Amino acid sequence: MPTVQELAEGVRVVELRTPTLPPATATNTLVVGNRRLAVIEPATPYAEERADLDAVLGELGGEVVAILLTHHHVDHIGYAEELRARTGAPIYAHAETAKRLGFAVDVLLGDGEEVELDAGFSLVALFTPGHAPGHLVYCERRSGVAYAGDMVAGIGTILIDPEDSGDMTAYLDSLDRIAAAGPSLLVPAHGPVLRDPEETVRRYKAHRQMREDRVLAAIFEEPRDLSEVLAAAYADTSRDLWWLASRSLEAHLRKLEAEGRVWRRGGAVART
Repeated sequence: MPTVQELAEGVRVVELRTPTLPPATATNTLVVGNRRLAVIEPATPYAEERADLDAVLGELGGEVVAILLTHHHVDHIGYAEELRARTGAPIYAHAETAKRLGFAVDVLLGDGEEVELDAGFSLVALFTPGHAPGHLVYCERRSGVAYAGDMVAGIGTILIDPEDSGDMTAYLDSLDRIAAAGPSLLVPAHGPVLRDPEETVRRYKAHRQMREDRVLAAIFEEPRDLSEVLAAAYADTSRDLWWLASRSLEAHLRKLEAEGRVWRRGGAVART
């Protein structure tokens, strides 16, 4: 049996191995409820890890009535379709996520919509695009525990990749929405539980602002090649990770372009 961490009465997190980006090696699955259970992020594609989750659900003894996805990425959906087939529970997700999946979503969730369970348990969907167009955060109303998905991480970082519909402006706005919801703690998809949500959001926003400042500092009034901007703005990042950094740079540049602060021509960028 895997380790089951109880975060509040009826709110439990189980870490299961998934094919995710290093340094993470696993994705957290949240199980909410007593008699009527919701499974948030049944992510693992591996048979032995699926069996572990099945054992946890069997030990709890309730009925799985809802399977909730935060977004479409492969390390977040690995067991969803098979768990639905095994339990008969519907899959819930945002419409933008449903467009990007290779299987059907049964119930489309919009911002503020609620999934009722039993004994006062309910999950409120918070629309938080930026990392992915259809990203949802799920807030358990009674405990205040929020499953944050890939909005924050307990290990590693969050990639905003425009090639995968990532949007830096939307991501920063979504961080503000999470803070405004006032969760008691944040369960990231990857890594340990984050027990100071306000500080976590502040730190994430400060990091993005720091990186934007470095990107701007690397851009001059005369056009500069993007490879030079990358090298200057991410000088503190291992070259082995520059292939990821280049995606993050693109996200920052698109934000700065939209704000009218830089312009681009071909593979070069300059300040306006």
